[in-house]
Amino acid sequence: MLRITETFDKNNTVRLRLDGTISETSFADLQEVFARHDGNPLQIILLDMAGVIFMNDRAAMKMVQLRSDRVRIINCSPFIETLLQTVEG
Repeated sequence: MLRITETFDKNNTVRLRLDGTISETSFADLQEVFARHDGNPLQIILLDMAGVIFMNDRAAMKMVQLRSDRVRIINCSPFIETLLQTVEG
C-alpha cells in the first residue's frame, strides 16, 4: 500500500511524500497524482521517498523514467537508492 501526501512549497514546487510500498499497482496511483502536476512546465516536482520501505524492480524502472530536470527523487533509503541506481545503469 502506498500513501501519497501532496504539499505545496514556495517557488512553484510541489512535494509528493510517498509512504509505504511501491509496486506496479501502487505506481499507477502515483502516476495519477503526478499527471495533475506534470502539465505545468514551471513547476518542480519533488518525489520524497523518505517513507518508502520497499519498491520492486519494475516500479523502480518506472520511477527512474520520471526523473528529469523538473522531477527530483529525494530522501531515499540506502536500499531504494541502490535499487534506483541499479535499474538506471
